[in-house]
Amino acid sequence: MNRIAAIVFLVVFGLLVATPAHAQPEFRRIAVKPLVPFVVYHDDGTYSGFSIDLIEAIALRNNWRIEWYPLETVAEVLDAVRTGRADIGIAGISITAEREQTLDFSQPMFNAGLQIMTRASGENPGISLLRSLAQPQLLIIPLVMAVAIVAIGHIVWLVERRNPEFPNEYLPGIGEGMWWAASSLIGAGDKMPKSTVGRAGALVWVMTGIILVSLLTANLTAENTIAQLQASISGIDDLPGKSIVTVSDTTSVNWLRENNLRHRTVERIEEAYNLLESGEVDAIVFDSPVLLHYANAEGRGTVTLAGNVFARQDYGIALPTGSADREAIDRVLLAMLEDGTYDSLYDRWFGG
Repeated sequence: MNRIAAIVFLVVFGLLVATPAHAQPEFRRIAVKPLVPFVVYHDDGTYSGFSIDLIEAIALRNNWRIEWYPLETVAEVLDAVRTGRADIGIAGISITAEREQTLDFSQPMFNAGLQIMTRASGENPGISLLRSLAQPQLLIIPLVMAVAIVAIGHIVWLVERRNPEFPNEYLPGIGEGMWWAASSLIGAGDKMPKSTVGRAGALVWVMTGIILVSLLTANLTAENTIAQLQASISGIDDLPGKSIVTVSDTTSVNWLRENNLRHRTVERIEEAYNLLESGEVDAIVFDSPVLLHYANAEGRGTVTLAGNVFARQDYGIALPTGSADREAIDRVLLAMLEDGTYDSLYDRWFGG
């Protein structure tokens, strides 16, 4: 009996010892950064998004236990993976030759590219006119006209004050003279000077007024036309001369530099949205799927996409150089493409 008990003990112990190590979940620390709709941070400390769902599916099939390592920029994510503070980095990270010099990447997990976002058209005509009138170069003509009206008002009073039909007192007199000078600019002057000098001066003033009004109208028309042309962005050929914003340490910065396009950078794409919608910049150049999601969600009716996708690029999962996890991730990605899991995730976040 003791012999049988010993045999049973040895068998059970052997099974326990022989249990494959991979049966116990392996720990993976994954660096992420906010990038809607790929990675979305929530106030309760949870995460969602296309990249989150994708890496969770990969972890499940590889029997990995995940710990999230939240960061704020792509540069921070790549540095965390490069220095070993994270095992994996994921968000919407473009695979580039420069990055592959110090990191490994999985096979592409998403096909993307760059695109242009502008404000939606349809500004109120009144607002557009007021903006045109506020141009410094246009303020000179109304100022000259105002000074001229005051001067003509005084001249008319001096010449016509002895006219019984004209006010003799100073303030009523120059008021009447200024009213005639202003109304005559639009052809509504109802009282012409009676004296010969007054009539000659009135003729000169009316001709001068026609010239001033014509200049103001021409300048307003020109400014509106130029503003409309400058605001019109239908593709990358329209970007030169525009104020552009993008996110620092991204492939969009490299593209703008390579094409000699002046731009400013922000740390997060949300800052770029605010700059565009407030009118501080003319366009955003950034990753197409991110801009597309915003234009169809929070920015609907406020922003729009201009032109086609350009500078095609692939997103990948960042790994330390020589990481054994690369093969495991690639194997699962291929399986998800074949069994439809990838398509289901794509449809969920990008609507098919």
